[in-house]
Amino acid sequence: MLTLRGAFMYELGSSHSLLTANHALFIAAGDVSRDRFVDDQPLDYMLVTPHVDAVNAMLGDAVAAGLGKLARETRVGGATAKLQRQGSALWNLCSRECADDLDVEQSVVELLTCIVEAAGIEPPVYRTQAAKLIGAAKELIGTARVPRSLTSIAAQLGVSAAYLTDLFRRHEGLSIARYQRRLRLSRALVELPDTEDIAALALELGFSSHAHFSTAFRATYGETPSAYRKNLKARAPRDRHNVRHAYLDPAVPACDPEL
Repeated sequence: MLTLRGAFMYELGSSHSLLTANHALFIAAGDVSRDRFVDDQPLDYMLVTPHVDAVNAMLGDAVAAGLGKLARETRVGGATAKLQRQGSALWNLCSRECADDLDVEQSVVELLTCIVEAAGIEPPVYRTQAAKLIGAAKELIGTARVPRSLTSIAAQLGVSAAYLTDLFRRHEGLSIARYQRRLRLSRALVELPDTEDIAALALELGFSSHAHFSTAFRATYGETPSAYRKNLKARAPRDRHNVRHAYLDPAVPACDPEL
């Protein structure tokens, strides 16, 4: 349990623990507690109950086993700044109407990684060659006809989603979600001038709606798809005129055969 804002008292038997945003509460399976407000301030908290199969897919078997052992005893740990930030990031992402599924999945992976670190569980060290792994991930993403989930990419490569997420970001300077989205948006740049139905193009590119596509396009290129198409068409006649005369040198006769 992560407290995002406010504070409350967690009471389990004769044990009492004050929980704030600086704490991470690890609750053993089956524990029944009494939660008590300590003031009238707003309280927001996140209860994370990952399924063992999801942890296996995202973080690997060794980490899943470590979390399983952790679930046998209730204890309060410290919430690092990194954990606080990632918890709030997932909270805010899930509150959006047009949140990208891959963004949510990646945020979940990163939050689980922070929880594992806060719990003191050491993930296994992978010896897969980084460059080869990143190249294989790019190939899977680049050749896919539809957007692929992070866990499916990681599973096909034989590594955990958490490891792949961290490795890709460090080597490429951007997340897998953003890398995959840019590929879709770059295709939109080519197809928008000849597209009459932007909503249909959005669905074809794997976006959930016209609004989702428009938001992503504007965030990346600084204007909406319709504005981009309109401006491109408005520039087209002038651009063709400029290309026609761009390389004419007044010192060279117009009838010169070299032209």
